[in-house]
Formats: sequence, C-alpha cells, structure tokens
Amino acid sequence: MIKKLILLLLLFTPALYGQNIYENYDWDPVPAKSSSDTVKSVNGVAVTMERRITEVYPNKDDVFEEISVFHKKIRVESHNAVDEYNKIYVPISDVIEILNIKARFIGPDGKITVVPKESIRQVSNLENQGDFKTFAIEGAEVGGEIEYFYTLRKKFDPFGSVFIQSDIPKSNVEVDFVYPSKLKYLVKSYNGFPNFVETTDDSTGMSYQKAEIGYIPALKTEKYSVYSANLERYEYTLEYNNYSSLLRTYSWSKAAFRLYSSMYVTEKGEKSAVKKLLKKIDPKDESEDKRIRTIENWVKSEITISDENGSLLPLDQTLKQKQTTSFGATRLFVALFNQAEIPIELVVTSDLQKRAFDPDFNGWNFLDKYLLYFTDLKEIIVPDDASYRLGIIPPNYQGNYGLFLHPISYNNTLNTLAYDVKKVPVENYRQNTDSLMINVDLDMDQLVLDAKTERVISGDIAQAFQSFWTLVDEDKHKDIIKSFFNMGSENTRINSYTLQNTSPVDIGVKPLEFEVDLTANSLVETAGNDIIIKMGETIGEQEQIYQTSVRQLPVHMDELRNYYRKIEFAVPEGYKIANANDLTMKVEMMYNGKVSCAFYSDYTINGNKLTVISREFYKVMDYPVDRYEDFRKVINASADFNKKTVVLTKE
Repeated sequence: MIKKLILLLLLFTPALYGQNIYENYDWDPVPAKSSSDTVKSVNGVAVTMERRITEVYPNKDDVFEEISVFHKKIRVESHNAVDEYNKIYVPISDVIEILNIKARFIGPDGKITVVPKESIRQVSNLENQGDFKTFAIEGAEVGGEIEYFYTLRKKFDPFGSVFIQSDIPKSNVEVDFVYPSKLKYLVKSYNGFPNFVETTDDSTGMSYQKAEIGYIPALKTEKYSVYSANLERYEYTLEYNNYSSLLRTYSWSKAAFRLYSSMYVTEKGEKSAVKKLLKKIDPKDESEDKRIRTIENWVKSEITISDENGSLLPLDQTLKQKQTTSFGATRLFVALFNQAEIPIELVVTSDLQKRAFDPDFNGWNFLDKYLLYFTDLKEIIVPDDASYRLGIIPPNYQGNYGLFLHPISYNNTLNTLAYDVKKVPVENYRQNTDSLMINVDLDMDQLVLDAKTERVISGDIAQAFQSFWTLVDEDKHKDIIKSFFNMGSENTRINSYTLQNTSPVDIGVKPLEFEVDLTANSLVETAGNDIIIKMGETIGEQEQIYQTSVRQLPVHMDELRNYYRKIEFAVPEGYKIANANDLTMKVEMMYNGKVSCAFYSDYTINGNKLTVISREFYKVMDYPVDRYEDFRKVINASADFNKKTVVLTKE
C-alpha cells in the first residue's frame, strides 16, 4: 500500500547506460537429464529445476529498469499432473517489454517438443490478478518434463517479497541478484531458505547476490497454522543508491517522512471541511471512548470505502462525494482525530498470515496495512474496514509487529513522524466469549428434547454477526439461526427466536444476545427400558482435528477465545441417571508453567435437576510444533464431550 505514496523516479549521473548481462538468456539446446531420484514427487508433480534472475541496470534515460528471468522444469508423473501443469501463465503487469518466452516438453523417451511462439496469447486481468501471457504444452504425457523460461524487461521495483516454497517439492533452486556496485541491497531469507552470498566484480563494477539450495520439501496447509508466512522465501530492499546519495533509501525513517506529508498535512479547504463535520457530530462533553465511536460510526456508515473508487480525493471532496479509498479513509480519520485533539498513533503493519512484520528488517516491505492506535485507551481501529469497530482487532494483525508513528517537529518547517517498532495488542481471551445457557426438557411422548436457550457472545465472535446481520433478509436469518443452534444431524426445529444488539454500532460495545426456543428431534434413543439422551450434542457440533501425517507447522490461533456452557435437564419422574460420572472431564495444556488452554466439564444433581457446566478457553496464540499434540487434545476435548450421553434408567 505504501508504494502508492510515491511516483518513483530514480535519476543518475550521465552515461551510465550499458549492455545488461541476461537480456539474451537462453537454455541449453540439449536439456540436461534429470535424475528421477533427486526429488520424490507429491501428487505426481515435482520441480526439478527453478532459476530466478533479477538484473538491475540503468537504461538509456538513466532510469533503473530490470531484466527478470524465470526458468523452471516440472516433472509430471500422473494424468492429473499433466492436466494441471500443461498450461503456463506469464505475468506481464509492470512489464515494459517481453524479450523472450520459450517452452518445450521433454518426453520420457527424450523426445523434445517445442511450443511454437504463435500459440502464445494474452489474457487481460485474469481473475483480477493483472494481464498474463498464456500457452499450453501440447503433447505433454506422463513421465516427462515441462520446461519453460521467460525473460522480461520490467519497471524497477526497489523492494519486494518472493515465495519459493509451495505444496510441490523442488530441487536445484537458484536465485541471483545482479546490480551495479554503487547500489546496496538488503536481502534476507526466511524459514530455512539459504542466506544469500554477495560478491563484487571490480572490473565490471557489478555486484552479485546468490542463493542456492538442492532440495525444498513440499509444505501442505494444516489446521490452526499460518501457511503463507511459514513458506521459505526471501525479502529484498534497496538500501543505498550511491549514484544520488550516501543516505539510506527505503528505510523506516524515510517512510515516516513521506507518511507525514501524505497523511498528516492538509490543505485549507480540507481543514475547514473536517472542522465543520466535527462541529456537527463530535459529542465533546462525552468520554474519549464515546467520541471515538461516534466519529468512527459516522465515517463507516456515511462514507463508502473501497480501492475501486478511483483516485484519492481531497478530504473536502471525500466528504462531499461520500466515497474514498483505503488510504483516503485513514487520512480522513487522522484529520478528524487530530482536529478533535484525540491522541493517536498511526500504525503501519502487515498481514501476519501472509508475512509477519520483521522488526529487524528496516525497509518498506512490511508496510502494507494502516491501523490507528489510541494511546490513552490502548485500543485500535481499522480505518478502512466497516465491519470492525474500536477495540476489535482483526486476527491477522493481533500480536504482529508494526511501526507506531506520531508527529514531531524539529522547527517550523521541518516536520516528520517519530516511530517505535512495537506489537499490535492481542485481545484478552475473555474479550471473545461465547456463553450458552440451555434448559432442556424431555418430551416423553415424542421422545424429543425441547430446549430454551440463551446465548451471549462478545468481541470478535459477536462482530462476525453484528457486521452484517442488518444487511440480510429474514430467510437468511432463519438459515443462520438453524445452523448456529443445531443440535444433532441438522435435525433441529427452531420454534422461535429473538436477538438483541445486532447493529454494527454495537460492535465492541454490547454483546449479541440470542433467545431461541427449539426442538431437537434426534437426540433421544431407547435401549430396552432405558432412555439415552445425547446430552453432549446439545451444545452444538464441535470441531475435531485428525492428522495422520507428522505435523510440520507451528500452532497459531486466529484469536483467543473463552467458552462457557451450562445445561440444565429435568430428569423425568420415575427415572434416575445411571452414568453421571461420565460427564466429568479435565483436559488442559501447560505452557511456560501456566495452564494456557483447557476444557473442563462437571455436573451436579439437585433433586430431579441435572446441571452440567463446561468451560473451554485459549489464552495463548502461538505454540511450537512440538506442542501440537497437547494442543490438539484440548481442541478435541469439546468434540469428545459432544459424544457424551446420559442414560436414564427406571428407579
């Protein structure tokens, strides 16, 4: 997102233009034979060679460009693999010129079939991912290799992220950076990808950074994990451009300086419009919490926020046209809160599920998302997301590092943002609570359970409903209620229901409250003279994790949660409970000397009333992979409770 702040024009001293090295890259006419034992395929696919080359050079106008080479060989060992990988897509967004595209198929007998260039066609904005060149590998068959490369002349990109690992195993992977020695790059590897080795050729004035690895295993997605951020990858950024300056280029301090001018500086008409709006909507005599919520609710209910809204408008035009971009929404909130004298810090961070913010990588790579942090309340708002409100933080930012910025002045003309690298707050597990109280009666004639339920949910759990409930119709409401309160095999009849606090303005303020009257038609069975009640299923279906393969990824929970369940059951006259002790459970996980997550259940019997109470909570967001089994036992405990029954026998 921060790339949109600037029009990048890198100018140099004259007469730098020279011949680049990889413009005429080509493969060997006779393809090297791949050993079938080098890497074992997964689902019939293996990458037997992958090479990425980026060469930075000044063009005839003394502006930096790139030569980008991507070369890959894929072994296909099944018909499904052939069908999936015989079509190649070449991304051409930001491409100035396509220098070369070649593709061929090497059959299991060594026969080579070259793809004719006239078969390559262009696809515009494929799945909203930009323009592509595409072609099919005709004649591909099981046991052979698909090989292709493309060489592109591209616009210069001073920083970026490249993912190498995927769900396909790879061998013979090589990455090369080539650039004039007067440039200095910071390149950092993650998750086991090898470090880059830098060399300099004084005779040519060129520097080289190379990373090579013989084998990268396939990595599959797993429940309760962050997939993308755990893939082997590398980050790169231009640190120094000694053609123009000896100072750092894409550093946090440079970002802070640019963000001040683009985010905090407003024109006279903008200030007037913001001041006029605040006079209309700001309850100045109320608490800071109330003032923030009032301003946030007005903007998110009155202004359409979308990056499809086109170019960034001045704030006075934003308020007039009632539409803006994500950046514009953040800029509007900054202006409003500054004018209202409500202290804030601008937070710039990343999506930790894609790439967690690295506090040791001083560059612009992770400056993707804007949040606002209220220093007095120690709470966050997401300025461009109307489905969130003050105090409810999307899970993909909680606990992530970020730049926390606030204005400082050196003199009347020199202003910027000071920054600290800190973690975005993590919501307390009690903030996200789901409490379910169920009063259950057995209909002896119909052998069904009639239940009156009260359910109170708060925090992020409630936000999922409150953000959209008023936007959907009654039929959809009924479908959601039936699913959310299902008791056993989708065979539950909802007799009536009411809800309170269903509006977006209730997010983070009031819990969502349900009262539901229902009949569960499949939770009662008979065995001779005994009656079996599937008591565990009254709390609804619970998740259970099965994993037969060895766990690969560390455990990550999207948000911390707290569950409370209370079931009251009237035992029919003339019956008693034969197996009440089965309802007692205790499954907990110790981490750093404390109980970090647990499931407990217990019961009491008072006269003919059985009361069952269960508690389940998750206080810690992340665990190492070697604690997965302990974590899985807690997750599965609620599913084990689901299987609990109450056996009624005649007295």
